[in-house]
Amino acid sequence: METNTYRHQTAPGELYGQIIDFLHRYESHKQTEPSRLRAMIEDEETGSRVGNLTVVNAIRCIGLHEPINGTTIAEKIGLSRAGVTKIGTRLVREGLVKRERMRHNRKEIYYRLTAAGREVFDTHRELHEQEEERFRTFLTAYSREQIAFVGEFLRHAGAEFERQQLMEYAR
Repeated sequence: METNTYRHQTAPGELYGQIIDFLHRYESHKQTEPSRLRAMIEDEETGSRVGNLTVVNAIRCIGLHEPINGTTIAEKIGLSRAGVTKIGTRLVREGLVKRERMRHNRKEIYYRLTAAGREVFDTHRELHEQEEERFRTFLTAYSREQIAFVGEFLRHAGAEFERQQLMEYAR
C-alpha cells in the first residue's frame, strides 16, 4: 500500500481539532467495549455479568496477577481501596471472583478468578487480540518512520498531559 496516501499539510489549529475529534471517537469506541464483551460472553452462553469497563479492568487485573490483594488492584487500575472492595463484593456475588486468605497472612484478603471469571477474562483477552490485529492491519498503510513519529508524538503528548496535571494539583 502506498505510504503517502494521507500526506496533507495540516495547520496546528486544524491538527488540534483533529486530535479532539479523534479523542471523542476513541472514547465512544471504548465505551462500547463492555457491550461487545457482553455479546461475546452471551454467545458462549455464560450470561451477562459484566457491567462496565471498570469491572472488566478489575477482572483483567485479577486474572493477570492472582492471587492479588485489594490494595494492589487499586494501585494497578487507579481506583480507591473502597472502590475495589465494592467491585470485589459485586464480583463475588456474581460468582466471577472468590476471596481468600493466605496461610502466611490471614489478615489480608486476596482475590482469584472463578471458572466463570476466567471465561470473562479469556473473552476480554480475545477481544483485545482482535482489536490489536485490526490495528496492526490498519498500520500497514504507514512506513516505519511514520509510525515512529506517531509513537514519539504520543509519548511526548502523554508526558505533557501528566506535566499539566501535576501543575493543576500543585495549585
